[in-house]
Amino acid sequence: MVNDRKNKELPASNYSKLNRRREAIWGYLFISPNFLIILAFTVIPVFLSVYISLTDWNILGTPNFIWIDNYKAIFSDQLAKVTFFNTFYFTVLSVPINVFLTLVLAVFLNQKIRGITFFRTAYYLPVISASVAVSLMFMWILANNGLLNQMLGSLGVEPIRWLTNPKIALNSVIGVTIWKGLGFNMIIFLAALQDIPQELTEAAAIDGANRFQQFFKITVPLISPVIFFVTITGVIGSFQSFDLVYNMTKGGPGHATSVIGYYIWKQAFDYMNMGYGAALAYIVFAVILILTLIQWVIRKRWVYSED
Repeated sequence: MVNDRKNKELPASNYSKLNRRREAIWGYLFISPNFLIILAFTVIPVFLSVYISLTDWNILGTPNFIWIDNYKAIFSDQLAKVTFFNTFYFTVLSVPINVFLTLVLAVFLNQKIRGITFFRTAYYLPVISASVAVSLMFMWILANNGLLNQMLGSLGVEPIRWLTNPKIALNSVIGVTIWKGLGFNMIIFLAALQDIPQELTEAAAIDGANRFQQFFKITVPLISPVIFFVTITGVIGSFQSFDLVYNMTKGGPGHATSVIGYYIWKQAFDYMNMGYGAALAYIVFAVILILTLIQWVIRKRWVYSED
């Protein structure tokens, strides 16, 4: 009787294994299109660009292997130094302002008042707006005879060259970048704020804590992991800035608004110097990696619930 029972269970076990194998095959088949796209347009280009960075290649001809000459040239390229300085300035100024403004905005939009959904949608619209449309709108607003200068002129203020003054142009681009990205981080902070248990703030209010004390002693520590996430992604994103600079200033006046993303494109596709552009990209990768590791190490000092 025992042997008969085992013989009856064996086909069921084999069927179960066969069924799991079929499910695995179908699962791999379903993910294979995305996997092939990632392989073709991400993984292979990453490894291929390592080789390209070691060559002198103009896209049309045959790559000429020059070892690390492109990397050596970067450290003697004065324009590259200016571009990196502009990028660091862009990062240092835009990321803290963006984090602060989006957090404040999320706090205000977390209130339970009538019509709050409209304001949440309105602040998020620039995120999904095309960069070209945003650039054209602000080029019209910030032009020498644009809307903003006309408004300032009505108040007796001299026109300001927002996009043509080397001392102001980069700040203008930074302002537009912050405005366009407010809605994205706002949604992230809004989700974090709504995840905070109300019991904690109510208990603090009962103990006599005012709104500011509740915010800085309870809210900020609880959302500190989200602040860390927004900060670290903001730093990475600032080093990838390209579209607004390309559309609004083309890196000018002079090279006042040339950031590293724009300079890489300029070298690779305008000057047809693909090897040098790839080398620049890997230098940027190294800088982002170092900055990310630094932020990851110091997070333990201020991120709540981290060991």
